[in-house]
Amino acid sequence: MDKKVPFRYRYNRMILTRVLILTGIFGFIMFAPLVMKLYSISIDSHSDLEQQMLDQLTRSYTITPGRGTIYDRNGAVLAMSASVETVCIAPENIKPEHEALIADGLVTLLGVKREDVVEKMAKKNRANEKIKENVEKEEADRVREFINKNKLSGMVFLEPASKRYYPNGSLASNILGFVGSESSGLMGLEAVYNKRLSGTPGQTVAARTGQNVPLPDQYEMYYDAQEGQNLYLTIDETIQHFVEKHLETAVIENQVANRGSVIVMNPNTGAILAMATKGDFDLNEPRVIADEEIRNALGLLPDEEYAQALSDAQQSQWRNKAINDTYEPGSVFKVFTAAMALEENSFDPDTKRFVCDGAVHVGGFRIGCHKAGGHGSQTFLESLLHSCNPAFIAIGNAVGPENFYKYMQAFGFMDATGIDLQGEAKGIVLPYSDYSAQASAQAVYSFGQTFKVTPLQMITALSSLANGGYLMKPHMLAEVTDSEGRTIEKTEPTVVRQVISAETSATMREYMEQCVIQGTGSNAYVKGYRVAGKTGTSQKRDIPGANEKGLYVVSFGGYAPADNPQIAVLVMLDEPGLERGQRMGGYMAAPVAGKIIADVLPYLGVAPQYTEDEAMTVDVTVPFVRNMPVGDAKKTAEQAGLKVRVVGEGAAVTDQLPAAGVLVPANTEMILYTGGAKPEDTVIVPSVIGQTPERANAILTNAGVFMRPIGAQASAGTAALTAAWQEYEGEEVPYGTVIQVEFRKTDVRDG
Repeated sequence: MDKKVPFRYRYNRMILTRVLILTGIFGFIMFAPLVMKLYSISIDSHSDLEQQMLDQLTRSYTITPGRGTIYDRNGAVLAMSASVETVCIAPENIKPEHEALIADGLVTLLGVKREDVVEKMAKKNRANEKIKENVEKEEADRVREFINKNKLSGMVFLEPASKRYYPNGSLASNILGFVGSESSGLMGLEAVYNKRLSGTPGQTVAARTGQNVPLPDQYEMYYDAQEGQNLYLTIDETIQHFVEKHLETAVIENQVANRGSVIVMNPNTGAILAMATKGDFDLNEPRVIADEEIRNALGLLPDEEYAQALSDAQQSQWRNKAINDTYEPGSVFKVFTAAMALEENSFDPDTKRFVCDGAVHVGGFRIGCHKAGGHGSQTFLESLLHSCNPAFIAIGNAVGPENFYKYMQAFGFMDATGIDLQGEAKGIVLPYSDYSAQASAQAVYSFGQTFKVTPLQMITALSSLANGGYLMKPHMLAEVTDSEGRTIEKTEPTVVRQVISAETSATMREYMEQCVIQGTGSNAYVKGYRVAGKTGTSQKRDIPGANEKGLYVVSFGGYAPADNPQIAVLVMLDEPGLERGQRMGGYMAAPVAGKIIADVLPYLGVAPQYTEDEAMTVDVTVPFVRNMPVGDAKKTAEQAGLKVRVVGEGAAVTDQLPAAGVLVPANTEMILYTGGAKPEDTVIVPSVIGQTPERANAILTNAGVFMRPIGAQASAGTAALTAAWQEYEGEEVPYGTVIQVEFRKTDVRDG
């Protein structure tokens, strides 16, 4: 029989059991949350915490893609990127004992401001502060040497980057534009096509300790950058050079106060071959004011005015005048009024006559003709050749307000062209309700006043007169390729609408050619090429006192060859400063167009076709005949188209004038010396400005030099020709030097 357990033992066991139970309960209550927290940390939140650790231990660096290259239509580089480096510091890793060393070293090596370096080093929570961008290799190598020598790795470092270069400086600056510090396009084509050019950035991620020591590459990742695409433009670098050279000369010689602009377009496709504005700026230093006079004036301003004035000057030089600004076209517009009348069969152009008595009164206004007393009775074509305002008021009235307005819209003067450039302006034309209600509006619109267009609108519309009547959409982009050179996109010519018939276009080509042969555009004449065009001179009527101040816009618009147009040219000079008698589109703008055409057509392979008269004076190259027997030398010179005069009694030629290789007009007299050397004297070139061709030739010949006339010397009606420019005026040159003299027709008033 079991012994009975004493009560005290049973009681102790019960107490122990209760304690154990309570301890278990309290232990569970106390440690369950901790266990759950540990579970949450080690299991549920493992991924998030691991990512936080990686965020603290890794460094992410952006890989900048190479920006695409911009080429001209022939593959010449207009804008490119080259490898450079960015010098950076990691303030969080820089110890106090290294601060002075780093600051002094970077200031010495990079030429940066010490206070800027110190300020960036103070940002101790930062891992990457840029000290200097666009560091070239030589400078970067010196920084690397400084880092290695002073064991500053992790505190100072370099990152790869790229810098935009423009090999031709200011060439096409207002259309190419430029990039900012982050290699993002800020203006021009660089901005328009920034997304294509920029590509897609890559990234590299590497794990490092708090002391910036690399960890095993378990978490290292690399994402390739996608290189930017390349642009091939319609611009031709050579044609752009021609245009800018002649425009810059015109702006200087004509004292143009408000810049000038030229556009060269393929009238059959709308492709822009060249577009220039002068003054312009250097693309490699776009924020530097290129105009020295303006730059000096800015330097005299007080500090509180300087920043705004500098910004205004920069914005002004960056503006692309060819598309951003508008102007009153003046008499160039008369070719459109003429085309409207032909297209609408408003009258018989062969029999209709227009009488000009010197003025006409419309809506209470007297509108005068540029010719005192008027032109009298004249045909339709003569009215265009004379650029007669009263005649064109009658022609516009014959078209009628409704049709006239319709054609203005059809020619594109009321809408932007849609060219792929920034900030294109639209024409400023009255709403039809206002236009039709004003009797004078129709009158002045007919000869191109009181409304405004852009140069781009004007040349686009002019091209429709040349190409069979089609308004083409102008464009700058020809083709896009990827980094491997594969074509991604091509721009095809776009016809906006047909404005006039092919028959009207053909007639206008004939009429506009006559404007150059015997009208106000005669200074655009180019020997061997049929040039068509029209001049314009317009007052800046929106400026108070413009007439008294002589504020005008002069222009010329045309194309060549007239029978098969390959290029259209628009020249516009804003506020030329010469005397009033010369402040005309025919005198200032037409010669610029002629020089451009004379350079561009041969470059494009368009062969000259000389008339019988032109062939008599075409330029020839002087052959080399020294040491030849006199008979052979004489024969060689005559075969080249030169006359010959022999000086001396020797059997062989000992010297010659002009020198071999220079251009002179056919039938120029070449001197062959046989008894000794030619004269070694020098002569002072006399001025022949303002002289007729015959008188200028006599003056230069008597001085001992040869004259090579250029300009309008062979055009019809040369009685009013005078010398407007010459080489070496007042300079000392060797005896027998060939002097170029440009002649212009002075009787070219265009209304």
